[in-house]
Order: sequence, then structure tokens, then C-alpha cells
Amino acid sequence: MDWTKEAIEARKQYIGGSDAAAILGRSRYKTAYQVWAIKTGQIIPPDISDKTAVKLGNKLEQTVAEFFEEATGKRLIRSNRTLFHPRYKFLGANIDRIVVGEDAGLECKTTGQYSESEWRGSEIPEEYLIQCYHYMAVTGKKTWYIAVLIGNRNFLWKEITRNQDIIDKIIKKEVDFWNTFVVPKVQPLQLITSEDDGAIRALYPQATEDSVIEFDDKVGRICESLDSMKADFRILGKEIEEQENTLKALLQDKEIGLTKKYKITWKNQVERRFDSFRFKEDHPDLYAKYSPEVNKRILRLTVIKAPKEAK
Repeated sequence: MDWTKEAIEARKQYIGGSDAAAILGRSRYKTAYQVWAIKTGQIIPPDISDKTAVKLGNKLEQTVAEFFEEATGKRLIRSNRTLFHPRYKFLGANIDRIVVGEDAGLECKTTGQYSESEWRGSEIPEEYLIQCYHYMAVTGKKTWYIAVLIGNRNFLWKEITRNQDIIDKIIKKEVDFWNTFVVPKVQPLQLITSEDDGAIRALYPQATEDSVIEFDDKVGRICESLDSMKADFRILGKEIEEQENTLKALLQDKEIGLTKKYKITWKNQVERRFDSFRFKEDHPDLYAKYSPEVNKRILRLTVIKAPKEAK
């Protein structure tokens, strides 16, 4: 399905195949929090339909389908509409092809040569496997094929048999996600990951000056945990520096050190650093022109000191 503005708007109304792995926390490309922000209309993903990589992927989909037909002798037809689960109308599927004469569908993929190891033997990248199970959940089909063109040099296809236990678990996760977070627009705080800083900043780019919110003990415990981890991190950082300095002192003027298990290197390297302070002094107008102010919210944690008791 092309990522036009119309398609992006339509996909806000349902969970699609590419959303499934994210909701399950198994996607490398997006998170459950990002899916929530998009489905609730609070973040609008960019229209990437004009990107060369996207256009090429759309064009190569037909090539992958033709390779599959040649390799298997099966015949395919396009599916030109969004399909929906018979019970849960917010579970949708935009499938690439339907296999004629079989209760099956086909997902077409293209990838770079660097990803070839992910397709060795019976392996299928997890997010794509979940995507195909999602399609089986929506359509009720017994089989899904996945075909991939790797680096325009190698073609593979694989068969995925319906596993109702897995499908039931995926449906439950998706239904819970939709009803618990998307419909009431409740943040999925427990699903937040280290990859969600950009989405959170996009949602809340500016703080209202002098505004205050009172939190309960649960948030206090998060603060205590974070404060403790930051303290541990500072200690660990110092210990790492101590160990690195010890190795430098042992290497002395040698470039390479060897142990039975490790190779240690301390090589010469020339760096060119931009002296922004001097540039600002010498060229204040240019510095101002090429150093625009950027609004950025900074998170800090401070322990509130209890007031001293009067004597």
C-alpha cells in the first residue's frame, strides 16, 4: 500500500500488519508508543510516497510476485482493498497478493544484501513473521507465503502455516492495546522504550511556564529508581575511566597490546575541532546566522530538601 496522505489518514482507523510487531514490542522500525501517537492523531507521520526507496519498493513488489509465480507455479491476483477482521473492525490488512486456488496470501519484500543472514534456512525476520500472522488473523486464511528479493541478487520464498495459538495471542494483544490505549487516548506508559524520546518530544515540545503537576507515590518510586540508576552510572563511568587509564599506562608508548583473549590498541589519531568560541569573536554576524536558537526541554531530577524544623 502506498504511503500517500490519504493512506496515512485511513490507517489511523485500524491496526495494520506493520503495526502488529510494534504493539508486541518486537519491531525494529517503530514502537508501541509511536503507533499509539499515530492512531490517536497526535503525531502525523511524514508523507514518504515520493521517496525513491519507497517508489522502488512499490515497483519491485510486482517483480517479487512474478518471481514467486515462476518459482512455485502458483498464480496470484492483487487485493485492491483493505480487509477487516470479521469481529474486530479495527484490525485491518492491506495484503500484497492472494494465491489463486489456495486459502493463502503472499507478502512481498525487498531488502539489502546486508540482511541476507536474517533469511537463512527457515529463518524469517520476526516483525515480518508477526505481520503475516496478523494477515492470517484478519483474513482467516490457513497459509501465508513470504517472498523476498535480497540485494537484487537473490530470491527466496517461504511458507508460513497458520498457528491458531500464536494468532490468538496476537489478536488479544492488539485488542487490549486498542481498547485500553487508543480508544480512550490513554498513554501506554508501561510500553515506553528508549526509542520513544522523539515521539514524546513531538507530542509535548513546549512546557507551559510555571505550570505544576502533583504526582502520586508511584511516580515518586520511578524518580527514586532513576536517581539510583544515575548514581550507579556515575560510579560505573568513573570505574570504566580508571580501567582505561590503567591500560593506557601499561601500554606506555606501544600502539598495540595483546592478551590471550584481547587485542588492545591505543593509536595516534588527528582530529580537527571547530573553535566556536573564537569563530564567534571573529565573525559574530556569521555565528548568529548559522547558530539559530533551538527550543529544547531538558529533564532534570532534583531531591527536594525537607524544610528545617524551627527550634
